[in-house]
Amino acid sequence: ALEALYSSAPFGGMLFAAGFAFALAPEPHLGSSRRAVLSSSAALAAAAISPVAPAFAQYGALEDKAQSYDAAVKNTDGDPALYMPYAKVVSKGSTSAKVMVSLPSPGPLSNNDYIDLIWLKTAQFDKQENAGGTNKDRVFPGLIAAAGEFKPNGSPVKGAATASASKSEPVFTARVKTGLTVYPVVHSAAGYVWEGAPITL
Repeated sequence: ALEALYSSAPFGGMLFAAGFAFALAPEPHLGSSRRAVLSSSAALAAAAISPVAPAFAQYGALEDKAQSYDAAVKNTDGDPALYMPYAKVVSKGSTSAKVMVSLPSPGPLSNNDYIDLIWLKTAQFDKQENAGGTNKDRVFPGLIAAAGEFKPNGSPVKGAATASASKSEPVFTARVKTGLTVYPVVHSAAGYVWEGAPITL
């Protein structure tokens, strides 16, 4: 049927011959660099089409970042006298506690560095969940209970704008579910990650 189609059209024999020759033509040779570019482009296109969830999709964007930083080696770079965070309970209710995370003074700013993210990390399973309960507030080990992002001058990224040019070490406060043990952790602009002593709420 295909031969009949080509033969019935003007220049049919020429078109058929050209199509046959194209089908038999060898694959064009691509250098290794060119093949790598094409492979990378194909992979990026596939990733753009596929709805792949981020590594820590159970969080919001800020908590995702904190969880990623938390996977780094901690308490190795920098001076603990400048970078070690500490947490304390400011107030406590029946279901949640207000926790404040602070840094030494002087702190990272004295080392031409600054803290850009502070978070509280859980240390154990939620008690109700361990007992077989099914509550929406279940918490798993090593996950992010709360996180805050900070500017180079120590002020929070989310908050009222300030005209002050002064710099200070950031202070992070958050309400966390009672009954948990949490660790204060910080990440600096230089890439240092420091984890302080845990507190039980």
